[in-house]
Amino acid sequence: MRRNLPEAAQFIGQPVPAHPEYVIVDKLGSGCNAHVFMARADALAREIACKVIPVANLIGAEREPPTWQQEILNANRVPSNRVVKFYGTGTWPCADGDCVFLLSDLVRGSTLREYQKKSTVTIPFVLDFFMDMLDFLRELQDLSLQHGDFHSGNVLVEDKSASLVGPPYAFRVTDFGVAPLTTGAALLGDFDQLALMLRDLLTRVDYQSCAPEDRYMFDVLNDDFLAKGLLERDPAHDERARNPRLLFESLREAQRAFAVRTAGVARRTLSTPFDYLSCEQIGESHALLKELYSDKMLGLRAIEETNNLVLTGPRGCGKTTVFRSLSLKHRFYTQDDAPDSISYIGIYYRCDDLYFNFPRYALPARTEALDVPLHFVTATLVRELLEALGLWLSRRFPAAWQRDEASVARELWTVLGLKKPQQPSADSFGALQRALGQERERAAKKQRFVDDLTHTFGQYFGPGVLPAVCSTLAQQLSPLAGRPIFFFFDDYSTPKISSDLQRTLNRLLMQRSAACFFKLATESPASYESSDVDTKSYVEGREFRLINLGIDFINAESDDKLRFVDDVFNRRFRYTKDYPVSSLESLVGDEPTAVPHNETARSLRDGRHPKIWGRRALGELCSGDVHFLIELVGKMVASAGGPDSLRGGAEVPAVSPEAQNKAIRAEAGNFLRNLRALPTGQALVEIVEAFGSVASSYLRFRDSKNETSSPPHQASRIEPYEDPHLTGKAKEVYDDLLRYSVFIEDVRGKSRRGNVVPRLYLRRFLIPFFNLTFSRRDSLELSVDDFKDLLLDPKVFEGRKRLKSDRGERSEPQSAGSAAPSEQLSLGLVDPPKE
Repeated sequence: MRRNLPEAAQFIGQPVPAHPEYVIVDKLGSGCNAHVFMARADALAREIACKVIPVANLIGAEREPPTWQQEILNANRVPSNRVVKFYGTGTWPCADGDCVFLLSDLVRGSTLREYQKKSTVTIPFVLDFFMDMLDFLRELQDLSLQHGDFHSGNVLVEDKSASLVGPPYAFRVTDFGVAPLTTGAALLGDFDQLALMLRDLLTRVDYQSCAPEDRYMFDVLNDDFLAKGLLERDPAHDERARNPRLLFESLREAQRAFAVRTAGVARRTLSTPFDYLSCEQIGESHALLKELYSDKMLGLRAIEETNNLVLTGPRGCGKTTVFRSLSLKHRFYTQDDAPDSISYIGIYYRCDDLYFNFPRYALPARTEALDVPLHFVTATLVRELLEALGLWLSRRFPAAWQRDEASVARELWTVLGLKKPQQPSADSFGALQRALGQERERAAKKQRFVDDLTHTFGQYFGPGVLPAVCSTLAQQLSPLAGRPIFFFFDDYSTPKISSDLQRTLNRLLMQRSAACFFKLATESPASYESSDVDTKSYVEGREFRLINLGIDFINAESDDKLRFVDDVFNRRFRYTKDYPVSSLESLVGDEPTAVPHNETARSLRDGRHPKIWGRRALGELCSGDVHFLIELVGKMVASAGGPDSLRGGAEVPAVSPEAQNKAIRAEAGNFLRNLRALPTGQALVEIVEAFGSVASSYLRFRDSKNETSSPPHQASRIEPYEDPHLTGKAKEVYDDLLRYSVFIEDVRGKSRRGNVVPRLYLRRFLIPFFNLTFSRRDSLELSVDDFKDLLLDPKVFEGRKRLKSDRGERSEPQSAGSAAPSEQLSLGLVDPPKE
């Protein structure tokens, strides 16, 4: 909606105030808050752009001096010429309210939004754009600036087709700093906006006509940068997060890697066993996913139960891998879809699609608009379901498919309430899929008008439509008898999928029906909203089952952990051509006999620090975060001199225990350094260091009461006496500890009074860093007040709880200028303990 805009015609033919040599000659365009004109100076033979903004549309215009001038002129601080600079500003008096004008260079060309509609978009064009914009974000970070409204309407594609050198276009960024001054609405960050632009460009690329290298780079952009790199906020999980330099280097490395990786075709080999740390990087290579997926994953049986499920666990624990591997489409493409092996119909959906269409979703003021995102999701899931069923049924049940498709399609047109097209092929799954694609687009476009009181709304799918479709399919298609439909919803996590959007969609996703079930993967228990817009609360154990893969892994038997870890690595060695070792055991070895935790604790108490190495140690270090283990072992190999250093020797382990131990301890320090870089990271690091310091002092000076031999107290978890009922800042900090998996929550813990109170386990790879053991016998038991102190004032907590002698004396609280040994170690200020 345009606000306060004067008629554009009154400016045509008028000289610009204080710049009479320039006269407005044409209108170039209008937005919600401003007009853009062309101004010409005949005497100078020059044309420029003149933007006119009503003062009433500028936030803070009443201040003296007006803040808008400095914000807008920040554009001139960017050194490169890719930003369109302003060189003149002033006030333009108007009868219906004064305006502000901004003078800048006139860029010949079109906006990126217009360009991609009328021109063929190629992968070289997308790469040029993406690399140029990463460099632009690098410039902004160097100056601690944000663009503020970084979208395809504010990126210009300059026409340089007449040039004899260089590409026929150049990218220019405009409207720097204008939007935050003309709207009070929450705006997406620059990285999120770049992701949206990249997504829109890729949707316009004709993948099938791409050359092999372009297909490969399409997959890299779509499956790595779009699905992960650009949207990632946690540098502890991906060091590229919000780092344009590292993103740029990663893109260049992908371009160089094409020579050794087959584009667009599933590969039977890896370059190294440490390729593809995340499932997103595998992309649509179903054969490769099948090769690397381990069906020995802990928790798999519970995931496949006929229940609604909320699946959580540390980043990199394999939630995406298992969800994609269980989908019918994946099993179809890998010839693993024999009817006797299919007990349910799995449909995979990644929530990036939801985020890109409903970014920063907030509940609309109009109740009739509540079903818009529900309509989008329903249309999407039904379309995916029909596509997967069409593939599978036509292959495995061709006679039934040929007999039943038309009659089932006719029934579905009625169930969906959609108008059937008047054409011979309308009674088909293909026609339904096309109609549902149009419904997706209708909902995405309608979302832009949900708060516009002048806009009318039609009918949208409610929460009962998808279960009704599934019931119809189960009743009408005999191969679906006894096979429920599982919808695998991946990365259903706040803040990406906002609390309001989750509360809207939970009306569907928490439904209980016999025909379909919903499996939601989320980063942590804190990233799932367990209620809906109708104020109904969803209870674990009633509407859904909660599974934390991190807790499952921590509590698993050692042999089960090793079976899974061995399978993950040995698959990778098997598919890496000519790698010098063929198994995890030959690479890292194992201690001849497992050292009891009590013996390790006594060594630590005596000041001796045992080496952490071998397969068994890797199993203990893992909190389900397979991504971490693969990366860690890769760093072990690199620190030992790389693959070539492993060749020619028959010695086991190929990587020495000393090199393994050093890499393990260094990786924990890297995690804390990256954690500290987060907006709330400093507080989280102080909390985990305070816990580590207190737990370590208990090991040194307190004996366990749980065994007759009185071994050292060995706590790597927190056990509150009772439910602390956290609110406010304490709740925010607690949620961040879970979100970034600094601690892993076991919701089935017990308090002293027998009530169910969650326990918190320290992330396992941090245990050696704080000189603790992997024993799960003891806990750091805390009162409610102690627990809140740990969250809100960790240094005071540490000073009060840390023991300094075996008589139970407490240490004095540390001053702000001092640092605990663990903090010094994480900062690299002191050397790690000598072995």
